Amino acid sequence: MTIEERLTKLERKNRTLTLALVFVVLAATLVVTVGMGPPEAVPDDVKAHRFILVDAYGKVRAGLVVGKDGPRFDLLDENGMGRVGMALLKDGPRLSFYDENGRARAGLAVVKNGSILELMDTNGKRRVVAGLVKDAPRLELYDGNDRLLRHVP
Repeated sequence: MTIEERLTKLERKNRTLTLALVFVVLAATLVVTVGMGPPEAVPDDVKAHRFILVDAYGKVRAGLVVGKDGPRFDLLDENGMGRVGMALLKDGPRLSFYDENGRARAGLAVVKNGSILELMDTNGKRRVVAGLVKDAPRLELYDGNDRLLRHVP
């Protein structure tokens, strides 16, 4: 085979490889652009009876539920224990805080005649109640057996 024949054969192979490379680049571009497509449509409204939020490990960490008494939003710790609860009940909104054992430790409520703050001991027994009842301040102190010790006024 002469040098001229070898050169012609080499040029032909070069053209074939160049065309194959162009085809591969075009195909890859097509795959990437088709995969991108238009952005996913986001609905204007989402309706459900409850929403449950989980962390990266699948553990429930929050929930929004509408029950017979009204809507409630709960936050749970990593052990699944409810620690914060917010509710809109028939008699008004409430915010509750719980310890690591699930016992109520503090609560805030707004009711028709006023607003109330309750503080509970480690056993979940109310010890201090402060609030406004009919626009008059009130403070109550309780012993560990839920007996009223003092109140002002």
